[in-house]
Amino acid sequence: MSEEFTTLPIDGGSVQFEEDLLGFGFINRHTNVFADVEDQSFQRDMLGIDVEIRAVPVDYHFDYGDGATRTTASPGSSTADQAASGSALTDVETPTSHVYQETGLYDVDLTTTFTGEYRIAGGTWTPIADSTTVAASPGQADIWRTQARHVSGQCEDHAQWGCNGPFTIEGDDRPPEVFADQYDDAGNWRGP
Repeated sequence: MSEEFTTLPIDGGSVQFEEDLLGFGFINRHTNVFADVEDQSFQRDMLGIDVEIRAVPVDYHFDYGDGATRTTASPGSSTADQAASGSALTDVETPTSHVYQETGLYDVDLTTTFTGEYRIAGGTWTPIADSTTVAASPGQADIWRTQARHVSGQCEDHAQWGCNGPFTIEGDDRPPEVFADQYDDAGNWRGP
């Protein structure tokens, strides 16, 4: 049964970020990363006997793309409900969040370990001795820095600091994906 279990087409799930942020975050603040993966069931014919096999995710190994990793029994989850109570989505610590020290795009990988169990003809579930590890679909964290300055009065010239949207786009830079539809191809802010 162990060999059959390790060859099943188990879906490793996917790396997820807060839906409204699309992987966007700030340096030195928590970026919430979590796994979207579920229990999976398979029907197999083994020596003429119909066997139901269930794969259950039990461990999640996150590689945050900056050299840091974390293995946890928690898949993590969205913190959108905390944001509704006044917390900032860009700095909520979770069992699977990560604090990046530098700006940049980071490929976030996840491998999920599944244990299995089987049953015959709807009987009692029996544990399978081995586990298997499956790669998930990766995600990408887009980490930026914040900068504040005091200004007075209305923006009269969009070339002035702070008058060209939430981000100043220079040279080969690009806006974060979450704000990309608010900028033109030249990096000028069009607004929400």
